Amino acid sequence: MQIPFINLRVEPDFNQKIKSRWEESLEKSQFIAGKALTELNHKILDFTKAKNFIPCANGTDAIQIALRAVGIGQGDYVLLPDFTFWATYEAIINVGAKPIMVDICPQDFQMDFDLFLMAVAKYSPKAIILVHLYGWCSLRLAEFREFCKAKNIYLIEDGAQVIGSFYQGKPIFENAFIATTSFYPAKVLGAAGDAGGIFTNNPEIAQICTQLANHGRSSHYGHEYVGWNSRLDEVQAHYLVVALDYLTKRIDSRRSSEKKYLKFQAEISQNTKINLPLEMKATPPGIESNGYLQVSLAKTSYKELAETLRLKGIGCGNVYPSPMSAQKGAGQLNELITKDRITYEVCKRVINLPLFPYMRDEEINYICESLIS
Repeated sequence: MQIPFINLRVEPDFNQKIKSRWEESLEKSQFIAGKALTELNHKILDFTKAKNFIPCANGTDAIQIALRAVGIGQGDYVLLPDFTFWATYEAIINVGAKPIMVDICPQDFQMDFDLFLMAVAKYSPKAIILVHLYGWCSLRLAEFREFCKAKNIYLIEDGAQVIGSFYQGKPIFENAFIATTSFYPAKVLGAAGDAGGIFTNNPEIAQICTQLANHGRSSHYGHEYVGWNSRLDEVQAHYLVVALDYLTKRIDSRRSSEKKYLKFQAEISQNTKINLPLEMKATPPGIESNGYLQVSLAKTSYKELAETLRLKGIGCGNVYPSPMSAQKGAGQLNELITKDRITYEVCKRVINLPLFPYMRDEEINYICESLIS
């Protein structure tokens, strides 16, 4: 059996619905700022319970727009986790700010709150980018939000992986001051190419983000800010509108598959003669994941276990294989607040088994059996 790491499996009628919408756009020559974008705005706010949504061209732009919107610029310190994708880091550099990496907590793989407090005391940052990885968020998200609000630190939540996830019973974006997302095709809510967005409960920030994403416009030929062209077009908006109709069903499917993996591990653990080559991680308590990624730690290393699975036709991921502070592109800007370099250890061992919509029982069973044979 061949099972890829990612399979963008869709419903039987999905593609035809997309084609019908795209054909209508072609016939009407409506490609920018049309009805699909308006429809997307209403649907995604209803789904996330946020108050404002600003679409843009991709998730990286979303972070840069959010940073610019709250006034982050030349020389400002911005904290970010050492365990994230490069886009988080480069967005800080691209607005002229100085990134300070903070190590992660071994319980939830998110930024360590106590190390965060140490970083705040040392650098007096103007902003923090909190990255919600794996469909999870920090167990101490409420404390991050409360502290930043009390200390007038802008908290930007990079939520590229958490659409459809809940924290303390509420959608994660509902109580975020400002959060960003990516609609890269492999995400839980993916587009047909690059696309992104910003969520905020602050109307003034929403207005600035809207202008920055569209050449800083205040009118068609009036420009209040120096922005850039980061519009989300109708092609992507149509795709996302239809995908939203199926999103709850897709997330339920992902969650079901994740539970099957964990059930398998629990059953195997009762047999003292079998040792799995990895430890599967459950979603931390108080968080309801969207099932974006299955998360495990290899008992040896990712590379060794991945090769074993590859020979059996099973794809897997390593999200992420390197800390930001170890990236060549970081150069001298690699200041890290840490005690035990947890990120470095996790990067070597984290392995993500296939987890995508509508996985079949025989696929999950084959993967599980391959881990013990």
